[in-house]
Amino acid sequence: MKKLVLAFSLLMLTYCFSISSSFAQNYLPPFVKSALVHSKLSETQFSASVVALDGGKLNLSWRDRVRVLPASTEKMITTLAGLELLGADWRWKTSYLYSGTIEEGVLFGHLFIKGGGDPHYVSENLWRDLSRLKALGIREIRGDIVIDRSYFEKDYQDPQFREDWDRPYTAPADAALLNYQSIAMTISPQVTGKRALITVTPELPGLQVSKSVNLSGQKACVRWRQALELDVSDPWKPEFSGAMPSGCEEKVLAYWFKDANAYWQTYLQSLSNQVGIIWQGRAVSGTAPSDATLLFDAWSEDLGSLVRLTNKFSNNVMAKHILLTLAAKDSHGIAASYARARAIVYRWLQQAVKVSPEDIVVDNGSGLSRQSRVTAQAMTKLIAYGWRSPRMPEWISSFPISAVDGTMSKRRVAPGQAYIKTGLLNNVKSAGGFVQAQSGKRYALYAVVQGKRATQTDAPIDRLIEWVYFNG
Repeated sequence: MKKLVLAFSLLMLTYCFSISSSFAQNYLPPFVKSALVHSKLSETQFSASVVALDGGKLNLSWRDRVRVLPASTEKMITTLAGLELLGADWRWKTSYLYSGTIEEGVLFGHLFIKGGGDPHYVSENLWRDLSRLKALGIREIRGDIVIDRSYFEKDYQDPQFREDWDRPYTAPADAALLNYQSIAMTISPQVTGKRALITVTPELPGLQVSKSVNLSGQKACVRWRQALELDVSDPWKPEFSGAMPSGCEEKVLAYWFKDANAYWQTYLQSLSNQVGIIWQGRAVSGTAPSDATLLFDAWSEDLGSLVRLTNKFSNNVMAKHILLTLAAKDSHGIAASYARARAIVYRWLQQAVKVSPEDIVVDNGSGLSRQSRVTAQAMTKLIAYGWRSPRMPEWISSFPISAVDGTMSKRRVAPGQAYIKTGLLNNVKSAGGFVQAQSGKRYALYAVVQGKRATQTDAPIDRLIEWVYFNG
């Protein structure tokens, strides 16, 4: 009899637990439900998790164990792993070396620029470093300048985003990346006339770009990217079609330039002339020999600063570089690969965050991938871990702030009180981060909308943020 009662008790306990769990899994705030209906989205297209961080009363689970595409919220994983495993003060090194001899200010041999994965090495850095060469007494280089990219394995653009190959945000990682290898075209509508003038940076020799484009009579600057199309199937001869609305102010169109050495060549020629170094050689790819002589090392900004740029403006290339650097740090000269970097992240997720690799699947670290997967439950667990981490200040401050900056600057929800990393892919919209409720309590939040209409509205996710803000 006792065994029968015990069995019945256990059965009832299991039943009650299942009811409780079922309720938690099937509860959505009315305003979120309404936003989904209004947006013609079903509740099965929404996944969300809300977890109290400091004793708050709200706790929400909605399809939170379903694996979903994270889009750019994957950067939350990459940047926290980078801060934890590299340290906020980590800096990337670009080394300047040479072979041959230096006699009376003339380098008889090759100059090597060995990239160390700096994700923010721009023309100002190159000017600084060439000026340093001049200060060391080098006034002429009679050889080639060799760009060494061996710190990372060669990266390729994801074929799933082939239609966007020309966009700078799809650029592959490059250990010797310069200016994101992009061409920027500034389009300036003229007050008088029917044309908009085009200026190009940098002006690569052989690059053929129209001096102007047509203006339409459209007074509102709406969908101007669709109205003025850019074809860069031949990157040396970008072609415009259509017309720019006359109501637009100055705009910038940028595209990724495929020929990395030609890109370096232009800047090296221009900047060496500016600093007073004579050079008439070529910019070529290669590897610095082991007996090359070191001139100096140039260091990047610290990781803490670059994490802020990565998350505030959702910079894909920076995120890829941070992930690969995890594998390069202790590689002992072996080129860093995504495979080894992912293994490091998974080990950290399991040991530190206590999250299974089945619940967080990373790809290239940026979220520009359709191979990545996360669950909302695992992501709020990651966010809660980040809240307790010593790296919390650098990490949280890197998230866009609602109604203030970054990708949340135009979203008027919980103004100044929601630190949210956003994500966007075709048929995917995501958000994750921290919300401080009116009560002062803090919450971890993660939400994803998937489906054909997912990218047409922010409403379901915004209503969830507001629900936490007003009720937490």
